[in-house]
Amino acid sequence: MTSRLVIAPNWIGDSVMAIPFVRALKRRFPADRLTVLARRGPGSIFRAESSADDVHTREGFIADIAALRGEKADEVWLLPNSFRSALVAFLAGIPARIGYDTDRRGALLTHAVPPPPGTDHQLRDYDRLLRSRDIEPDFDVPRLPLPAEADRRAGETLERAGLSSSRLALLAPGAAFGPTKQWLVERFGELADRLRDRGFDCACVIGPNERDLGARLSGAARVPVPVLASELDPVELAALLSRAKVLIGNDSGPMHLAGSVGTPVVAFFGPTDPGRTAPAGSPARILDRYVFCSPCFLKKCPYGHECMEEISVDDAVRAVEELVG
Repeated sequence: MTSRLVIAPNWIGDSVMAIPFVRALKRRFPADRLTVLARRGPGSIFRAESSADDVHTREGFIADIAALRGEKADEVWLLPNSFRSALVAFLAGIPARIGYDTDRRGALLTHAVPPPPGTDHQLRDYDRLLRSRDIEPDFDVPRLPLPAEADRRAGETLERAGLSSSRLALLAPGAAFGPTKQWLVERFGELADRLRDRGFDCACVIGPNERDLGARLSGAARVPVPVLASELDPVELAALLSRAKVLIGNDSGPMHLAGSVGTPVVAFFGPTDPGRTAPAGSPARILDRYVFCSPCFLKKCPYGHECMEEISVDDAVRAVEELVG
């Protein structure tokens, strides 16, 4: 029996989009052991998805090397394109190290694969990696099963906030990438008012480091908006999103989690390319205003952030109405 290890992407959305890769690997070698090494948040996604036999949490450079050595894996698949991930695998002494030849790390890999052109959706980025080892990719959309405990936590969160899920619109104003991905928080507040006028219950969902952002959104609305989810892990957040009629948010982890549980999405795109990272798995409306510098992929805008400034609240209301009535 061969032991395989996957080093997972760093971000929530990227990890959702890596689900088909892990499924493909397990489908090709169902009897072999498959382990995923991931950050704490993404790790919860791979545990819930359950294709991997085990999921280890990344703890730091030295600890990760020790963890990989302890696995005694025969081969490791590197989904991050970083030099660091290849160095960890190399120093752990794993015999076969498979990844894209990026970030000057080719000498650390035993199977360095030329990277894909980056013109298709990111879901397809790992296909070339799999085919380099004669493994057929998985073309189904990412799907995240929801454990009963995660669903219970989601229900309790809504109950504490006094919210019903029959006409629930969740607003996700954050983006771990940086402020250039974020639609104006004041417009999220106005959007909550407009959706309430149309019979929706509105709430804001945030990550653990976004409490100030949630407070700003709540304060921007005529009536304060409940702020939820800062204490939930990504799978519990996905369970909360599954209860919503619609998610309105930026190109971010919650957007991809919503797609993975089938919740309709209205997504704001500015510095990034929806052709690469649009949500998969649910109905979606993409709002973007490409300007002369789009897509720039910058974390700080050197101009006036026109790509986001030009998306109006009217645009967002209209997209929600088109999507869910």
